[in-house]
Amino acid sequence: MSTVVASPRGASTSVVVAAVATGVGALPLLIGFSASSVPTGALYGAGWPAFGVAAALLLDRGTEPRVGRTLAVLALVPAVIAAIAVPTAGNLVWTRVEDLWRNADIVVVLLTLVVLAWAMGYAPGRTPRRRLFWLLVWSAVMIGAVVVADSTFESRAEAVVLTLGMWSLAGLVARLTVATELRPVDEPLVDVGAVALTLAIGAAVGVLVRVAGTRAGIPAPDVTAAFAAVTSTALAWPAAAWWRRSLLARRYGTGTLTPADVASITADLHRLTDPRELLAKAAEMVAASSGNSEVTLVLGDDSPDIPPGWIEHRLLVGGDWVGTLLLKPDDPEGPEPRQVRMVEQLLPTVALVCRAVGLAVEAEHARQDVARERDAERTRILGDLHDGLGPVLAGMSMRVQAELRRSPTPLLESLAPELAEARGDLRRIVSGLTPSALHDADLTRALERLIATFNGDGRHVGLEVAVEHPLPGEVTIAVYRCVAEGITNAVRHGRASRVTVRVAATATGQVAVDVRDNGTGGPIASGVGLTSLRQRAEQLGGSLAVGPYDGGGVLLHVELSTVGAA
Repeated sequence: MSTVVASPRGASTSVVVAAVATGVGALPLLIGFSASSVPTGALYGAGWPAFGVAAALLLDRGTEPRVGRTLAVLALVPAVIAAIAVPTAGNLVWTRVEDLWRNADIVVVLLTLVVLAWAMGYAPGRTPRRRLFWLLVWSAVMIGAVVVADSTFESRAEAVVLTLGMWSLAGLVARLTVATELRPVDEPLVDVGAVALTLAIGAAVGVLVRVAGTRAGIPAPDVTAAFAAVTSTALAWPAAAWWRRSLLARRYGTGTLTPADVASITADLHRLTDPRELLAKAAEMVAASSGNSEVTLVLGDDSPDIPPGWIEHRLLVGGDWVGTLLLKPDDPEGPEPRQVRMVEQLLPTVALVCRAVGLAVEAEHARQDVARERDAERTRILGDLHDGLGPVLAGMSMRVQAELRRSPTPLLESLAPELAEARGDLRRIVSGLTPSALHDADLTRALERLIATFNGDGRHVGLEVAVEHPLPGEVTIAVYRCVAEGITNAVRHGRASRVTVRVAATATGQVAVDVRDNGTGGPIASGVGLTSLRQRAEQLGGSLAVGPYDGGGVLLHVELSTVGAA
């Protein structure tokens, strides 16, 4: 960048030079205004002072000084043409200037375009390439217009075409130089197409109405046709605008995540333990909303490995780094500026989603820690029962049996079966704490063995299992314990003689357990067993309900989620 020197009045030296060049270039036009009508020779140079105005604006902003200085030089072209014409003009100065312009206008325009292309230059990148493209497009339009005007119109009309072209070219160069971002070259074509389609519909309707009105003899058919054309154009524009928005949304995405999208992403947080499915769903929605081909979400405050060509966006909530959004643009040069703005608009919402998933992961880790501690405590209790209480009851039972054989008494006769029943209860408790039956058998055979221990003495327990696929380990253990607790309560507290057990998988990814009995029913108090089972069911994303059954007795109904369970 060159150093801009300010004059005592505040204007930079370069701006003053551009203003002087503009004045010098406008002298032929100003002199021409003194005549009764502006001479055609003066009118030919009326467009070049626009380059001086554009030069002053660019130099004042300090943007691309080379372009600004080049525009200031181009503003002098009318003065140069006049200076060449005057020495050989005699008394016909304006005629000589007009002839010189008429013969050299195409060459002057070509040289102007070449100098402008050199001044703007070319650098690798999307914006310089688009800047050069639009300059070349307008250059082709300018050359075509000047050639047509030179071969078709009279001198004055050609001078007007040249003047309008130079003013538009100066404005285009200033706009291209100042712009920090330019839209893809096909988007203005979409805009033109939308406008042209709307106007075509209005014109077609107007023509049809006029033809029909003329044939039908309607008064003032031209007025009716004009009204119909304007009305049709107004009605067609929303459709054309919708078509334009649809094309842009396909390229850039919608730029928003609606509340319904967020609800869809977080709907399964209460039961999914693996967050990758949620993150994948969120990434798909972000890709659709931002117009990028691939999007990945990574939890945590560690910088992930970024593949080549991918872009990283940190996700912050309250200043905390909760995750990273990685996206792969469709264009190897990177996302469009509009896409960048849309992604930045999405970041706060995506950060909150990642925070919610992160909290769910932390809760799941805490649940697993509690489960490990509970299993450790259960193992300790199991050891105490198996190595402590179990041998004590076995020893007492053997002594009672030995004493009963030696000298039977009513007390010993009643105590012996009670000790045997206590040992059976202890075995079931131990089996419920760690169902060893599941170690070497599937769920169905383990339940059949469990039920066999309750059958007999006038009791019948039926079993129906409708589960096609193996269940996760935690769910299998929970089902086993629910059945064991349900049958135990039915036999011990309900005095049931018939119990029906049904285990079935549902279409919603759950397994339902029903234990029905024909016992006495009555008020049901949740003891340690039911409370523990309810907690385990809720931890697995399910529920437990127990209450009177319509046919008499009690129904224990448990639903356990198999999605995300280990």
